[in-house]
Amino acid sequence: MATLLSKSLVQLLRPLLVLLVSAPLVLMILSVETEPTVSNSAPFNQDELSQIEQLLLDGAPQSPQSMSLQRLQLNADELNLLLRYSIGVMDRSPRWAARLALNENTLTSALSVNLGQRLMPLFLNLQMEFIGSGNLLKFASLQIGKLKVPEVFLQYALSRIRASLESSNTVYQDFNLLLSRVQQVTVSPDRIDVELVWDPILISNISNHAQQLFISDQDQQRIMDYYRRIGAIAAAIPSDLRAVSLNAFLVPLFTAAVEKSRSGSDPVAENRTLFQALAIYINNENIEQLIGVELAESLPNPKLIEVRLRRRQDLAQHLVAMAAITASAGADLAQMLATTKEAYDARYRSGFSFSDLAANTVGVTMAGHSTRDARSARLMQERLANLQNEADYMPTVGNNRDGLSESDFNAIYQNRSSEEYQQRLSEIQELINARPLFRDLPVR
Repeated sequence: MATLLSKSLVQLLRPLLVLLVSAPLVLMILSVETEPTVSNSAPFNQDELSQIEQLLLDGAPQSPQSMSLQRLQLNADELNLLLRYSIGVMDRSPRWAARLALNENTLTSALSVNLGQRLMPLFLNLQMEFIGSGNLLKFASLQIGKLKVPEVFLQYALSRIRASLESSNTVYQDFNLLLSRVQQVTVSPDRIDVELVWDPILISNISNHAQQLFISDQDQQRIMDYYRRIGAIAAAIPSDLRAVSLNAFLVPLFTAAVEKSRSGSDPVAENRTLFQALAIYINNENIEQLIGVELAESLPNPKLIEVRLRRRQDLAQHLVAMAAITASAGADLAQMLATTKEAYDARYRSGFSFSDLAANTVGVTMAGHSTRDARSARLMQERLANLQNEADYMPTVGNNRDGLSESDFNAIYQNRSSEEYQQRLSEIQELINARPLFRDLPVR
């Protein structure tokens, strides 16, 4: 009898054991597919890039430093255009592809991640559904490949993730505060309509904390070293000098970068962190946005002195700001922000300035070559350490049209995707490429 019971128990347990052992494999097979649900799109054309600039411009508040109520309206095509661009900026394409769809009170997101092509093409396909609920979009369902995640498990997992992040992640805490500023979300097949309170302090905090996530401990130490060197350079400038050339900082800082690279440090990382530290100083911003409050408190405050390029403080500020963005986030994003910023000035401020745009483009070009690869980084270090004058990198900008209002700009160039405007940008880039600093650089 005991033997019979034992055999029966074995027969019952065997399929259960097989099920337990094979469950991960079954889940993997159900989750992973050999074709993507979303395919990668073609590279952006100029019309699409101009449309992205316009969307960024239209979504920007008139007074970014003041609290205000903002309303954003985007259709599905506009949402997907911004989504594609964001994936590219995060350096996730071509491995990632995503698409959004709008329905009545529902937003659906499809994401395909290329897991590899070694033996066969494998893709992780996700489909997520968000349902409008007052001022929020609720994460309602998730499907991974052919496997639909049970709602009970999904909500449990989300609650656990939220609890963990709320107690330890500053960026998530800021993100929750941002969500609390959303007044209304309306989703229809035609568009998504969002009303939110623009809070400049909160936006600044989110930006700072996000930057710090992408700065390693080693890079933080490099930034601190360059910031100390900037302080020493500023302290050595005679007190009777009200302003100095940008070269007064570029030359000694890149001389130090040359020595550090020769001692074995990564030249790309040295150049990247140099531009980041210099942009903070010249634009009179707080170094804690890069390294956090605790490390910032350990640094002495450098003496402030006006830094100029072509006798203009704003040109020096434009150049180093775009150099820092290029070094940390890439040339494409920096160039997009540069042209959008000038369009914003044309609409709300001092007008569109080709002089500013030229300085922006010099910053993008300088940092692009300085952080492209180790060889290019070392070559740029040597050249920047031996600058003779500002004309080595900055073309004459006096003949450019400056101060154009949006209506004046449109009367001359129609829009920023027009042939006339693109030709003007090409002319500026050619002037920059002809400067001694950028001549005869190795082609990638």
